[in-house]
Amino acid sequence: MSEVTEITEDIEIIGPGRLLSDARKAKGLSIEQVAEQLNFRKGLVKEIEDDHFDRSLPSTFNRGYLKNYAKLVDVLEEDVLSSFEMLGVAEKQSTEMQSFSKITEKQAQTRSLMWLSYLILAILISSTLVWFYQYQSSIKEKSVTIDAKVQESVDENIDAPLNEATENSPSTQLTSANDAIDPQTSSILAKNTDEVHTGDETRITADSIDESRQQAIESIENSTSQAAQLAESNELLTLPEQPGQDAPLSVVEDVVVFTFSGDCWVNIYDATGERIAWGVKKTDYVMTIKGVAPFNVTLGKPELVSIDFAGQPVDMSQFSAGNIAKFTLPIVSAQ
Repeated sequence: MSEVTEITEDIEIIGPGRLLSDARKAKGLSIEQVAEQLNFRKGLVKEIEDDHFDRSLPSTFNRGYLKNYAKLVDVLEEDVLSSFEMLGVAEKQSTEMQSFSKITEKQAQTRSLMWLSYLILAILISSTLVWFYQYQSSIKEKSVTIDAKVQESVDENIDAPLNEATENSPSTQLTSANDAIDPQTSSILAKNTDEVHTGDETRITADSIDESRQQAIESIENSTSQAAQLAESNELLTLPEQPGQDAPLSVVEDVVVFTFSGDCWVNIYDATGERIAWGVKKTDYVMTIKGVAPFNVTLGKPELVSIDFAGQPVDMSQFSAGNIAKFTLPIVSAQ
């Protein structure tokens, strides 16, 4: 068995076809003559000289063709067969190198695509993180702004009614009345005392004492009656009498229905200054209130509320979403 030697790039391979072609030309033979003497096809002789061998045939056939051709042109068979084997090794190495080159190129392309995919993935993750932090910051800023506006509106709506109620409270007016009555009572007592004391000698009689005591009691009763009437007039809400009527008209209360599609802060007063509703109302809550119109209404999120006033729906599209709405029912103006 012949030993197969690995061929390096600096070794020039001389195929068997070149050896046989040079020997044929040295003998002065043509391709037709060689084909006729060896009983070969003309095309087969040309293929042998061009080193084109049919690798699908068994190696024995190709080696036999080379031996016969070498005998005809007087070339050593060993040299021709050795050249044939070296040509086979060279072709095999060339095929392997081409396959290795294709594999290497494919691996390089795969590696490039992999790094490109990693880069795109890193960019997407970075963009997502930046967007998330910006979104959280904007939500916090809006929340702080809304809380400040709600607190400001709450303070305004609470302070004004409390100051008005304090100034007009019955206890304040009753104190003023007592302050006006007390000096009168004191003057009566002092007058009666002066009438009892006369000249250089003080004379105290039972009749003068009883009379002074009676006048003081009557004055106190009158003062108490006036204070009670003043308190009653401030506590009761009545309408002035109309001509031809024996009794005052009763106050007519209006009905308003609020329906909440989300959590919303509310603050509502009626025309008498009474606070009817306040605080946060939950989603799907339906609130019905009664009072004297017009109503002063403050809503934290008007886009989440639908209102029916006196059986008629109120147009809420005039209020901006996300802003606090202050208005009166029936609607006069909206902020």
